[in-house]
Amino acid sequence: MLTSRAPLTLPRADRTGTRVSYRDALVAPLAGYRPLLLDLVVPATGGSHPVVVYLYGGAPAAGSHKHSRLGDRVTDRLVAAGFAVARAQYRHGREAPFPAQVHDVKAAVRWVRHHAAELELDAGRVAAWGHSAGGYLAAMLAVTADDPAFEGDLGITGPSSRLGAAIAWSAPTDFTRIPPPPPDSVLHSSGHDPHDWFPGPTASPLLHASATAAPLLLAHGTDDAGIPIAHSEALVAAYWRAGADADLIRLDGAGHFYGERKLEQVTDAGIAFLRNHLRGASPTG
Repeated sequence: MLTSRAPLTLPRADRTGTRVSYRDALVAPLAGYRPLLLDLVVPATGGSHPVVVYLYGGAPAAGSHKHSRLGDRVTDRLVAAGFAVARAQYRHGREAPFPAQVHDVKAAVRWVRHHAAELELDAGRVAAWGHSAGGYLAAMLAVTADDPAFEGDLGITGPSSRLGAAIAWSAPTDFTRIPPPPPDSVLHSSGHDPHDWFPGPTASPLLHASATAAPLLLAHGTDDAGIPIAHSEALVAAYWRAGADADLIRLDGAGHFYGERKLEQVTDAGIAFLRNHLRGASPTG
């Protein structure tokens, strides 16, 4: 159903070459805050396309769904491979406390499902992909499907927020085990420390892994000083203990961001993972 705060109209379609873009789709207006928006890109090939909700990183202290070079790159690769991409916005740590960020991205998933038929999207094949804070949110989407404690009531309610698969790069999974920002971090010069607005230990996806969690592919650099690889290793172990499907790509010598060759490697692996796990998925209301 539509709540009183749900949007009723879609943005104009912008057709350019091999893609159709919908910019600034209103997911949910928020009184006293900027509205929650997303940008959607759909391959201009007709038919019903699987959808990836892409979530940008940024501590969560900064960043935008509109200004992410990594997001641009992943989007281009996904669209070329036949996937639609919804690049979603979420509130940052000082705008709203946890679990607002999870509520925001779940609202984006529900928006995608609600509008699937009119936008040539397949409501039964929805995944999430993110890096750093975005990877954390992708993992939370994977492990908290239809959990009332995390669902929220923003925007469109009714459709499921369940995913068919998720990909998380360099994701934090335990907020009690994050080291201070590295010496070259811009957070030092700005006077901010993301530890000040991190959620508590109950925000960890480790606590919510179950046999029904969406299949998850993680990638992590072995030399990541900001979010040690132990975070991804712990989430894979939690998945396996629960009897769920997860795997980890260890990027030897990589830090929090990846070089060209490793970025190609994990992007290729991610697309193959999505093709495998979204094949034949049944529609979800």
